[in-house]
Parts: sequence; C-alpha cells; structure tokens
Amino acid sequence: MSRERIFREVEESMRNIREVRFELGGDVSLSTLRYILASMVITLGRGAGSTFYRAGYDIGVYKAKSHGLEGVKEAFEYVEKAFEKTGIGIIERWEIEDDDKIKITMRESATAAGYDIGKKLCYYQAGFIAGILHGATSERWEVHETKCMAEGHDHCEFVAIRRG
Repeated sequence: MSRERIFREVEESMRNIREVRFELGGDVSLSTLRYILASMVITLGRGAGSTFYRAGYDIGVYKAKSHGLEGVKEAFEYVEKAFEKTGIGIIERWEIEDDDKIKITMRESATAAGYDIGKKLCYYQAGFIAGILHGATSERWEVHETKCMAEGHDHCEFVAIRRG
C-alpha cells in the first residue's frame, strides 16, 4: 500500500472518528505520545532521528500536495496552523534570511518541552517542515534543528536551507 493511500485512509478515518470512537474522539494524551516515541527511540536506536524526520517529511509532502500549497509563504501559513491545531508546537516566527535560508522558532514542542536531556528531539517537526517546503516549491529543502528545548533552551529553532 502506498504512503499516499495510507495518508488518505488516515484523513478519512478522522473525518468520521466519532462514529468509531464515540466517547474519546480523536484526542490522545501527550504522555501517551511521549511513551510511544520514547519506546521507538529505544527500539530503533541511532536510526530513530532519521526515521522520525522521514515520517514528518513524507507527511509534509503529502499535505502540501493535497492542499495545493504553492510557495514558501503558503507552506509556512499551513505549518503554523497545523502545528498549533495538532498540538505539535507553536511556530512563533519564521524569517527568510535570504532566498535559500529560513530561520524558524517554535515553542511548546510536543516532543521536547519539559525535557532537559542534552539532545535534540524535534526530528518529526524538522522533517514535516522540509516536506511541506518541498511539496509547495518542488525544490529540495533540508531542515536542521539548531536549538532544542530538550537541550535546555526556552524554544526550539530550525534552519531550512534550499538545496535546489
């Protein structure tokens, strides 16, 4: 089954979630998410970061294409709304530093807020941003987290670089 078909199935299932989860609906606790992620990190070991990045990237590309996003501005408007709506984080600002570099600041990261383990944890968010940018611009972008709340910072920071 293709990624696109699986993502369409996820979207369809969420449209009618009250028909199958009568009382709980679509919400899951943050602690549940964190336990799942922690278990996956233990299971996957050193490959966990790239796996979460790729998952975010694939979903970002799908979302950009399914919503018909075009250009950097539309991509970031979508990211801001999506992160806040889903509780993944709050994009505080994004600044275009030049045509090929964007700096993004996020607070209240679902994966990193409240930790101080000396390690970056926002791989999914970085991948999602890269995927959205790719889907909206048809260009390759790399996104790296340069600061993370899990390293003791008061926010997470990403740098997106256009690679052509």
